[in-house]
Amino acid sequence: MTTASIPDGKDPNSAYSRHVTTRLFDFTSAWTPWHRRLWAIGSFLSLEEVYEAGQWMERKVLGNSTVEWHKHALERLLGQDAAIADKIRKQELQKLLRGDLSIASADRRRLRLFIDRCRPGYLERWADKAAEATPPRAELVARSVASHLLDDGHSFSGLQHWIRNGRSNLSAYDVIREASLLADQGSSIWEIYVPFKSLPKFEELTEGLSHWVMTKNAPSWLSQCSYVTDPDEVGGFIYRVEARDFERAIEIASDLVDRVKARSKFARLAGTVAPCADVWVKGVSGPQPLTSATRGAHVLSLASEKQIYAVGSGVNRAGGDREEFIDDALELAATLNTGGLAPALSGSWAALESLLTEPRDPTEPGKVIAATRAAQLVACSWSRAELTAIAHQVRERQGDTIAADLKAMGTNRERAEHVAKLIESNVAIPLKKRWRLRSDVAAIERMQELLANPSGVLNRVHFYLESSLRGLYRARNVVVHGGSTGGVALAGTLRVAAPLVGAALDRITHAYLVSNTPVLELATRAEFNLAHAGDELGPHVCNLLE
Repeated sequence: MTTASIPDGKDPNSAYSRHVTTRLFDFTSAWTPWHRRLWAIGSFLSLEEVYEAGQWMERKVLGNSTVEWHKHALERLLGQDAAIADKIRKQELQKLLRGDLSIASADRRRLRLFIDRCRPGYLERWADKAAEATPPRAELVARSVASHLLDDGHSFSGLQHWIRNGRSNLSAYDVIREASLLADQGSSIWEIYVPFKSLPKFEELTEGLSHWVMTKNAPSWLSQCSYVTDPDEVGGFIYRVEARDFERAIEIASDLVDRVKARSKFARLAGTVAPCADVWVKGVSGPQPLTSATRGAHVLSLASEKQIYAVGSGVNRAGGDREEFIDDALELAATLNTGGLAPALSGSWAALESLLTEPRDPTEPGKVIAATRAAQLVACSWSRAELTAIAHQVRERQGDTIAADLKAMGTNRERAEHVAKLIESNVAIPLKKRWRLRSDVAAIERMQELLANPSGVLNRVHFYLESSLRGLYRARNVVVHGGSTGGVALAGTLRVAAPLVGAALDRITHAYLVSNTPVLELATRAEFNLAHAGDELGPHVCNLLE
């Protein structure tokens, strides 16, 4: 405790409260790198997914073994959630997850009651837990609160604005209480004017559409938003959207525009559907960019190895055999960042399955072993990514040579190993005083835990990652075999899994480009090294893929 009377969770200046608010900021930013992002959806959305699984099992979309793995994983994950229910109800949940959740079962009906009874007050309970004399881990608290808000329909940018608006320096207790009040506000109906600079045959095809307006007939509320007509504007649609914040409402409007584009591709129309860059939201001053949700899937090794444009240098044949299997996988996963929900889910899973399975694999249904192997690759990359990020934030300071030593090193591996040694030796690392300072401090705390217990921490990380990527497999099955994009957890699953798919593809691509390492050989190396992490003869945590 910071003082004898104030718990750390109620002291805004305590390291605990700073850690919670910092990680809330990390978890709600679309620009946070994969190794510092949320890796799982929240507790109640997870329960909604396993409840919904009953109908997919009935339709043979999800197999029994797939759902059983999910239930066992949830039992472990929700066992860490100190706020989901009291001890008696938690025991009841454990029995439900071990029971029969098929569509007509009594256990499934009881699960519905459990969700509906325990969901109210969830964030308030987390606030109370954070204020205890011995609170839960700050990482767990921040992760649970952030995932609950995002699952509830808040946007990344909306939550970032909310935190920046005087909440980044609150105590853990106060910021979570504020989050509870935010969640209780519910959704609003937003009116969004989306102008178009090109809309083929709009004079004829918009006739009778109540939400279409010509520029000269734009609604009066636009004048209160500092509306300025685009010189190329031909008119626009006014969409009424229900959302938690206006930023999320704009993302939904962007999805509607994508549907218009998709429909237009099936008509013989001259020209293209092209919206203007900015939209206007009733009650919000000034233009807002028309943006879709950012998913954060990146394969950075293509740029670092200068291979983005290294395509087609030889003789190319249409439809011929290609050895560039990496390009096949990247093409399959290309919709991860910008495509619709269905192609992003199905394409990203197809990319993982194409790379990380083989005919001789165990006969596990649906080749879900691809999720296990991808998770092992990403888990082996986590510590190097974190330590490298810390190394790049070390500032020069008079009286020590840490920054100079790091600059003199030729590889990220050397820099990461050096930072790891400093952390193990409890040497104070001078960090740059920038906006991300507190995020780097929190990362050092995670690395301290890892270096003290490599095997335990890495196995826990691998479990989180595999749970998320198996969620991607289930979501893909709902889309491909169930023919539905309305699954309760589809959007949330894509939000957490997309950066992890990008990280896995990045490691596979880097190994192929740098050393021509076969994918399954790399996966086997990851599996072996994870099993021996922390052994006296095992690899260092910075070298788990080498």
